[in-house]
Amino acid sequence: MSTDSAAASGIPWPVREITDPRELRALAHPVRFALLDLLAAGPLTATQCAQRLGQTPANCSYHLRQLEKYGHVSPAEGGVGRERPWKARAEGISWDSSGAAGTAHTRAGAALSDVIEDYRFAAWRDYRARRDAESPAWREADMSTDVVAWMTPEELATLKGQMMALFAPFVERDADPTARPDGARAVRYFGYAYPGDER
Repeated sequence: MSTDSAAASGIPWPVREITDPRELRALAHPVRFALLDLLAAGPLTATQCAQRLGQTPANCSYHLRQLEKYGHVSPAEGGVGRERPWKARAEGISWDSSGAAGTAHTRAGAALSDVIEDYRFAAWRDYRARRDAESPAWREADMSTDVVAWMTPEELATLKGQMMALFAPFVERDADPTARPDGARAVRYFGYAYPGDER
């Protein structure tokens, strides 16, 4: 999970704020964010990641090592020979998007935001392309919605906190596969809320 720092309050899971623009720039790569997303569902080897992403194992290994430098991934248990699995860190990330942290930080954060947004929209389009192959239950449960509601900044912040709290009952399932009920899959939730133009 990634967000700007304003959204980090009230989130029911650990969130680490990134203050080093070099770390933000290191994350701002499409393959690296895709790797983090893959590993969020469980450990994989570089070869397994490569198969899912259409990359080479060598390229995935390189990007995994770059992510390891900043602690975003680490070796997992198991593996045979050079085929070691990797796991993602068990916390979200945030960064200051207010501009107060300086120009370098702001630019690096903006670059990372662009990568994340591109990835999210591409992931949604990929799902839509394969949606017909999903079961009726999953097709009925998925969601794409557009709501317009007049709010103050304080009310929007409250709504954001309430939405994050809805995920609290599911947090333990990230680290404990035995807590996942039969039929559970890693569900991606993308929420967008923003004020319209002033008139």
